[in-house]
Amino acid sequence: MWWKAKRKREVRVGVRTDVGRVRTENQDAWGIFPENGAAEEGERLFIVADGMGGHEHGREASRMAVQTIIDVFSERAEDDPPARLRAAYAAANTAIWTRSQQGAVAERMGTTCTLLALLDDQLYLAHVGDSRCYHIDERDIEQLTDDHTLVERMRQEGVLSADEARHHPRRHALMRALGIQDAVETDILGPFPVKTHRRYLLCSDGLDPVSESEIQRIAMSTNQPQEACDELVRLANERGGPDNITALIVSF
Repeated sequence: MWWKAKRKREVRVGVRTDVGRVRTENQDAWGIFPENGAAEEGERLFIVADGMGGHEHGREASRMAVQTIIDVFSERAEDDPPARLRAAYAAANTAIWTRSQQGAVAERMGTTCTLLALLDDQLYLAHVGDSRCYHIDERDIEQLTDDHTLVERMRQEGVLSADEARHHPRRHALMRALGIQDAVETDILGPFPVKTHRRYLLCSDGLDPVSESEIQRIAMSTNQPQEACDELVRLANERGGPDNITALIVSF
């Protein structure tokens, strides 16, 4: 059994999602659990998912992932955090995979999903796909998640340079996502200690037009995460908005 100490900690959250300038519907989804209040005791979940599939199927997949993960994580309170997160992601994968095998869904559906869990004084990450989580402070910005794409694997193996990977035409071709196979491998990271004056950004790949240095500057320019999220999405749209855009910032 995993025992949870109760400690009150102020958490500020901002989130903005937008269809972008090219797509006709927003297949991104996000979730915060519990939904109410900026300051909570105990557990908080922050989730961003980027769906894929034919018309409406990607939207259904991303929303199904967010809700299933919240439900299963909540039900398995007796398990330790990594086990809870793996079970939640496995359940979401099964739900989406099962739905995609039904006759009513003519095309394959799936979704990325990146989650930050605040469990008292510890943080955990769960991740599948190419949505991202960044750690941001006054000095630096660090991508904590690995993109599960063919191009990123080629970069890690030295086949492509970082610049070649950044501009490769297939840089968004996923090798791993929820719902595209009957089982999925989930990256679980942590625990990390919670530190003040830090920001964590969860985002979909629609934020690609904004550089990491710009993300850092904007995220640290205000004590209001909502203002930072609004500005990040505005800037991505100003540069063409080629995909759905979601930015969710958690500040301690």
